[in-house]
Amino acid sequence: DVLKGLLGSADPEWYLEIGSRNGRSLSQSTQNYIAIDPQFDLQYHVINSAKKMFFFQQTSDDFFSSKFLQNNGIKPGVSFIDGMHLFEFALRDFINCEATMESSGLICLHDVCPYNSPQTTRDISYMTELKRPWTGDVWKLVVILQRYRPDLKIDILKASSTGFACVSNLDANNTDLIDKYDSILEQFIDLTFEEYNPESYYASFKLQDPAEYLQSLR
Repeated sequence: DVLKGLLGSADPEWYLEIGSRNGRSLSQSTQNYIAIDPQFDLQYHVINSAKKMFFFQQTSDDFFSSKFLQNNGIKPGVSFIDGMHLFEFALRDFINCEATMESSGLICLHDVCPYNSPQTTRDISYMTELKRPWTGDVWKLVVILQRYRPDLKIDILKASSTGFACVSNLDANNTDLIDKYDSILEQFIDLTFEEYNPESYYASFKLQDPAEYLQSLR
């Protein structure tokens, strides 16, 4: 499991997860953690050897607005964004995560490598009613970061089944994304995967072997 390997290699004091839902990915952590989901449905063993575990059954926007991290002097070493699969939500989550982390931290994104165009739809009924794997348009966040934050290091891993992005070289003081948030939304909201061109998207980065990437963190 890529996430388990990342947490083992980075070994952060605090791990933050957005979109815990059934607890499957959360159960991979042995670090102190903060789990955020508007509707938990825990089905995995999530109580581990950590000293501190916090669950926030609310939206990530509300969580970050509460300033819980700042008020308690917590700076997550690894943050995992796997909440609502619409790019504007993932973008806000990225902005808020980066603002609370050290430059040595790592932000991970799921579902950045869709394997067909239908699953990139913004229509959530594709998942809820048709019961099909749904990446939404989270792929756009990779394009946005490449375009507006060239200072970041973005590594895309071959992870089953829809890819895993690891973003490093963070800068908590950089406000480029929040300053341009409205214009980014206007530019990307109606853009489809087909219109952008899947070949151009996959040509913009090199898919990396997870084992090799994890080795580089050690």
